[in-house]
Amino acid sequence: MYQRFDLLAPVHKGLRHALGGLVFQAGSLNVNNDGELRRFAEEFADIVDILESHSRDEDAHVHHLYERFAPETAAKLEAEHETLEAELGELQGLLDKALRAPEERGPTWYILQRKLTRFTTAYFSHLEREEGEAAEALWANLDDAQLKEVSVRIRSSIPPATMMIFLRYMLPALTFNERYDMLSGMKRFAPPEAYQAVRELAERRLRPEDWAELAAALDTVEQGA
Repeated sequence: MYQRFDLLAPVHKGLRHALGGLVFQAGSLNVNNDGELRRFAEEFADIVDILESHSRDEDAHVHHLYERFAPETAAKLEAEHETLEAELGELQGLLDKALRAPEERGPTWYILQRKLTRFTTAYFSHLEREEGEAAEALWANLDDAQLKEVSVRIRSSIPPATMMIFLRYMLPALTFNERYDMLSGMKRFAPPEAYQAVRELAERRLRPEDWAELAAALDTVEQGA
């Protein structure tokens, strides 16, 4: 809902960016190049990390709200979580097989690409359910201050290393205003070293012109903490 606090949009943008890029890489990767395959496996592991973190955070901080305000939607989301978790395990198994059995990489990778595309399609549909009927239930029963409290609890529960993986994919996927709100808030309230780490990540991940615009805006913000 426009002009309401959106608990889900920024992280969902990052997850879409991550999975979309992974599908692209899987489709263009030279499976006979061990270096390319290892880099793909490393990125796959990072994306599994944030997918699992997102699922844990929902279970710990949001699912009970869905059960309270939209029990049918909660049941659908829980069933989808179980299916997606199983499919992610299948993908990991195929990737492991490609790494350990070079002679079977061709057919293994063909299956992995197709399953990854189907998984991503299903995952995007799952995100849409969260952003649609689930979010509507939250907006109908909680005000923005309450939703922001949930957001703070979620962010506080994410390990720093996992948060940096989230941000690696989120920052390029956000609008200028979303990036500015995030980093200006960090500059005011986060420890200086945490803000500096995210600022450096943004510089690496954004297009030069996007970074220049953001940096100029952030330089007008007084640092706190």
